[in-house]
Amino acid sequence: MTRPASRVARRWLAGAAALALAGCASLFVATPPGNLYRLAAANDFPSNLPDVGAQMLVDLPEAPAAIDTNRIALSKSPLSLDYYADSVWTDRVPDVLENLLVASFEDSRAITAIGRGSSGLRADFILRTEIRHFEAVYDAAGGPPRVWVAIIARLVAMPQRRIIAQARFEQRAPAAADNVPAVVAAFNTATDAALRAIVLWTLGNPALSRTQR
Repeated sequence: MTRPASRVARRWLAGAAALALAGCASLFVATPPGNLYRLAAANDFPSNLPDVGAQMLVDLPEAPAAIDTNRIALSKSPLSLDYYADSVWTDRVPDVLENLLVASFEDSRAITAIGRGSSGLRADFILRTEIRHFEAVYDAAGGPPRVWVAIIARLVAMPQRRIIAQARFEQRAPAAADNVPAVVAAFNTATDAALRAIVLWTLGNPALSRTQR
């Protein structure tokens, strides 16, 4: 005959084992990060762009700590910054923009020697950028926001590390509705315009065309 104490002990051990297995299983199950959103590179370029013989690298953009994140930023006053819940970019904003800049230069088909600054390759020029604004701004009471993208670009000649050109690129685009998919679409519109302007400004610099390999 099995004693009551033995049955209780067995039940306790079985329950503990089940809890332990559940805990181990949770270590290997990734928690969904929410809704992931990505942006597209600029690809609408004139067909008559000059062929550029220079080699160029794109540095990882600098950004304030509040923007150096994968969260989608919003602002409801000039002195505040917040984020949309359960919605993130596929990567940190500087990494997203670095990838988009490289892809946009590639899509221009005007420069073939283009890469990331982290590659360590030799370059004639480095494009350094600084993200000043990358947020959705709620500046109309009760209405959808406008996306604000502002980027400072500096073209640096190597190996002298001399800044030969600098410009600010700023774009705003209204969201069609006050929801995250509409806001992301506005981000895509503003970012596309800023990327296109940066590529055309860079490729149009005479110093790049004078460099022959």
